[in-house]
Order: sequence, then structure tokens, then C-alpha cells
Amino acid sequence: VGRGREVAAVEDLVVKEGVRLVTLTGPGGVGKTRLAVEGARRLGPGFADGVRFVDLGVVKDAGLVMDAVAAGLGVNTPGLNRRADVQSYLRPRRLLLVLDNFEQVAEAASLVAELLGAAPGLVVLATSRTVLRLSGEHEFAVQPLPVPQTGLALEVAAAQQYASVRLFVERAHARAPGFELTSANAGAVAEICRRLDGLPLAIELAAARVRMLPPQDLLARLGDPIGLLTGGPRDLPERQRTLKATLDWSFDLLSADEQVMFACLGVFAGTFDLPAAEAVCGRAGAPADPGPGADLMDMLGSLVDDSLVQPLAGDGEPRFKLLETIREYALERLRGGASWQQAHDRHAAYFLALAEPAEAELQGPGQLAWLDRLETAHDNLRAALSWLAEQDRIEPILALSWGTWRYWWLRGHADELARYGENLLAKSERLPPRQRALALSMTGFTLITTGDYAEAQAVLEPSLPLFREAGDKLQLARASGAVAHLYALRGQLTAAGRLLQESLDLLKEIGSDELAGDQRIQHGLAAAEAYACLGQIRLLVGDPDGAARLFTDGLSAARQVRDRFTMLISLYDLGLSSQAQGDLAGAAGHLNEGLALAAEAGDLSSVAYYLEGLAAVASQQDMPDRAVRLLAAARPLLQAGGSGWLRTWVPRAPQDDDVLTALRSRVGDAAFEQARSWAESVDATRAVEYALGKDNPA
Repeated sequence: VGRGREVAAVEDLVVKEGVRLVTLTGPGGVGKTRLAVEGARRLGPGFADGVRFVDLGVVKDAGLVMDAVAAGLGVNTPGLNRRADVQSYLRPRRLLLVLDNFEQVAEAASLVAELLGAAPGLVVLATSRTVLRLSGEHEFAVQPLPVPQTGLALEVAAAQQYASVRLFVERAHARAPGFELTSANAGAVAEICRRLDGLPLAIELAAARVRMLPPQDLLARLGDPIGLLTGGPRDLPERQRTLKATLDWSFDLLSADEQVMFACLGVFAGTFDLPAAEAVCGRAGAPADPGPGADLMDMLGSLVDDSLVQPLAGDGEPRFKLLETIREYALERLRGGASWQQAHDRHAAYFLALAEPAEAELQGPGQLAWLDRLETAHDNLRAALSWLAEQDRIEPILALSWGTWRYWWLRGHADELARYGENLLAKSERLPPRQRALALSMTGFTLITTGDYAEAQAVLEPSLPLFREAGDKLQLARASGAVAHLYALRGQLTAAGRLLQESLDLLKEIGSDELAGDQRIQHGLAAAEAYACLGQIRLLVGDPDGAARLFTDGLSAARQVRDRFTMLISLYDLGLSSQAQGDLAGAAGHLNEGLALAAEAGDLSSVAYYLEGLAAVASQQDMPDRAVRLLAAARPLLQAGGSGWLRTWVPRAPQDDDVLTALRSRVGDAAFEQARSWAESVDATRAVEYALGKDNPA
């Protein structure tokens, strides 16, 4: 099911001139045998002497492989003559020989080379977790079936486009003839396929359970896929009747050192690179380490060759991952040994060390590269925080979350960090005043971005006296600015203005000339944020000229520290104040600059806000057709952008259906539909190019 392209690719490879040996590789349960059988069935007519299939799954000794091949070919001669007789049988023939499950008799690879050398018309199609390492071998890596994207709500027709879903439905229907994919269960089926990484064996075993459990209940019980997925067809080998048996089969073929390393790698959630693997699994002298003389890089390469670890394509340093079902199995193996605690502690320590420079790097010119780096590490950061919380280690939790909080809210994960923050605050009475203040402010900053303003204020206000007590004037200024912003959002403009002025006075008292690099950046950010909020207050009370001066000061402070996200706030604010002053060309200039910055950062929600701002300017400039295009292009980006952090830091005019209705009346129905249709058909890059005058819809 869903292997049409792969079968065609295998056929093309096998019949290619000069190709004598093709090895299908992949993890247990990925469908290598089924693909080989189907490929051989289609290729059979092209071989004058047909196809022979040899199952090596029951052969434990490499010395018995020749006997198995002879039996598969029908060569029944005494053992002493068998090697020569098999070669004699094959020499005149044009034949495709399928050798299934070669991984456990890998030492017999030289036998394959002998047969290919003796029989020029022989072509071998092998399946194995690892390549045979013979000259002239062509590897075909069999991947899991495609699965729906995470968080994608699917209707029945859309879900059926995915081969993994079709396989589940077909196998479920075979076990429970009344089963159908419906709008009620399509989402659960899609999520099951995602959780099982598109691994065909796991999907088939899960689908068999629908006799007893509907997909929604099956999904709820899928926390332990290794234990749940049992009971495959009785005519399959025992190792293919449960997912655990399949993985046991693969694990038992590893060396002792490889088994230790594989289990240790289970602590990585998501992807990892070689330095991470070395830090967590390769420190000498600890119980989780491989034995003396073991080379970690070689072992990792062996695990890749054995299809237990997946290499990921990319331009940078190589990265790896374990399929989630395989990772669960690795963790089960790790849990059964003495290294569970040590491996998790090392994992947490590695990502704590990663977070240490992140606090400074996420503020200033290096922030984009660090946002990408932390996004790559997101799953592992979450896993480290969860482990530390489980161990009740609040100081490392604070260090990790404080060092990375700006990443969590800029990349749309603020809700997630807020949950860790709430857990941290529940135990923060044990912390010294400054650390407790950091925990409060980090959680408060995060809650602002989630839109929970009342709770954010309740958390942030107690941090101010703690920062005063600790004598940390810089963090006091930043937290005061955030509290003032919350006052302004709730209409308490006088209190907000007073606190903002106190924050700016404090920053002037500190000065920036004597501060170290990261503190100097924080000083600039606090000033930029305070100027922005003061300017917004001036705008609210009808003083656009005063607002513009403050926004300009804020932009200058942000530029000095080269922090693009604070620049996005100031540029958007300047666009609003220029509009209020009647300077539409100036407004467009500020918004265009901010739009280009947001697009460069891949910040789709901010791109959408800037498109909306430019739509308002276009409407005032009597360009309603352009306004429709910009506004319609912004709408899907708001839904797809993830973060939406900018909405909590800038005032934004409503962009509802009434606005579009008014624009329709100005441009006419036909032109309106044409403009909206164009906007809905383009991606973010095209929309930005149009907004910046680099694209003509005509």
C-alpha cells in the first residue's frame, strides 16, 4: 500500500545496466520484504529463468546460508559438493535471487560475491537492516510511509491521500469489516499514524486492534506502543507478530557495546548531532558508556547501517534521530539497566550548557541563528525540562528556562514554557530573592505573550521588590517596563506612564558604557521597550507627534543593539504614528522596512501584521484593490504563523469582515473577487514581494 513509487524505483534500479546487487535497507517493520516481493513479482517476466526467494530469517548461522540458497534453488546435492553445484546451477541462467533478512547472517556476504562472480546472469535483490558492504552494491533505503503533518486537521478525503492512513484503513477493514474512515475518526487515525512514524508493521498491528477499540480509544492507549502492538497474523514469523519481537530481533544482532549506546540514545527526543551523542553517551568511566576501546563514531555509524538510527539530510553538521517507536524501545532497554539516571542527567546537563550562552545570543545580532539552533533542539529542551521537573531540581529548571525564554515566545511555544513556569513558581519559595524574581519575570514575560494579561501582572508585580532587594537595577528596569505595558493594556495609562518613566530614569542611572556585552544589549532592549510603550500611550491620548519622537528613540535604541524583534515593534509603531500624522508615505516606508525584517526572520505572524498595516495605508491612499490583496494575503498567515507575539506588544486596528465589505463596495464585486483570489493563491514570499513592489499580480 502506497509503495508505487518505491516499487518502480526498485524495478528501474535492478534492470539498470551493470547493476547486479541491490540491497533494500531499513528498520524492522518498515516493509522491506513486502517491497522486495512485489518488485520481484513485477520483474519476474524480465528474467528468462524467473525468480527464486530465499528466507534467511530462520537461519542463525552464516555457515548455513549456502544450504538455504541451495534449498531455495532446488539444488539437492550432498553438502560437500553444494557450493560448487549451486554455482554450476546458476552459471548459465538469467535469474533474480531474492535473499530476505540478510542482517543476521552478514558474515556470509562473501558468499553473495562468490555467486555473482560465478554466474554472470545472476542478479541479487537482498533485504537487510544493513548493507552487505560488497563492491558494486546499490543500496535502496526504504523509508516509513508518509504521515499527515502534526496539528493538521483532516477531512476523510484529505486523510486518505496519505499512504499510512490508507494502510491503517485497509488492515482495519480486514479485521473488522464494518470499519470505515469517517469525519469522526479520521483525526484519530491520522494521529495514530503520526505517533507510529508511518512504520507499516506498527500501523498494521494497531489497525488489528479496532476489533476491540475504536481509533479514538486506541489513540488514548498508545502511550506504550511497544506493549500495545501485539497479535499479528499467525502465518507471519514470530518476530513480525509483535513490534517488540521485531525490535528484539534487531537488538539481539548488535554487539554489546552497540546495545549500550543504542539504549542511551533513547534519551534524545527529536534529533541530535554527534557532539550531543558524545556528551550523553560517550564520557569515559560512567556506567552508560560503551566498553573500553569502543569508538562512538563507529558505533553510531553501525547503528545507522543497522537502520536503528536515521541519518538526516542537510547542509550543516550531520544530524540523526530514532523513529519514535524505536526510541520507545530504546528507553525500555535503558530503563532496565543501571544507566537510566545517568543518561538523563547527562542529557539535561548538555542542554543546560547549550542554554547558558543562549540568553545573550537571543538578544542582539546573533538571534536568528540561535533561534534556529534552539528550534532544532526544541524537543530535547522540552525533554530536559520535564526530566528536571520530575527530579524536582528547580535551580536547573530556572537556568534552562531563563536562558531560553525569548526563544519560546518568539517561536510560538509560549504556552508550553508557561506550564513549566507555573510549576517552577509553585516551588520558587526555596530560591534566593534574585532567582525567585527571575522565575517570576520569566513566567510573566511568557504569560504576556500567551495573552493572559491578568495573570502576567499578578506574577510580574511581586518581582519588582525582589529585584530591588537583590540590587539588580537592570532586571528591575526590564520588569518595570513589562508591568507598565500591562497597565497600559488595561487602560491604566497614568500608572503605566509613571512606571515607564521610573524605568527610563533607572536605565539612565545605570548607563550603558560600563556594561558587559550581554548586559549592554539588555540595557538597550529595556530602553527600546520603554520608549515604545510610552509612545503608544501618547498615541492613545491623541499626541501622534510626541508618540513619533518616542518611537524614534526606541528604534534608535533597538538599532544600537541590532535586535530585530524590538526593531519590529518600533517600526510598526512608527507606521501607526506616521498614519496618525497624515504622512502616508512615511508610514509605508516604516512598514516596508519592518515587513522585510519579519520576512527575513520567517516570522509569518509579524509578516501578516505588517501586511495589514500596509493594507490600511493603501486604503487611505485610495488604492482599495491593493488593500484587498494585502489584507486577504495576511489572513492565512495569521493562522499559520504560530507565534503571534507581536500582537501583545503593539496596538492593532481590527481587521474584520466589515473592513473587507467596505473595500468590496469601493472596488466592485468582480475586481474584489479577482484580488482576493490572487491573494489566497500566493505564498508568503510572493505576498511580501508584492507588498514591497517586487511583484506585479497582472
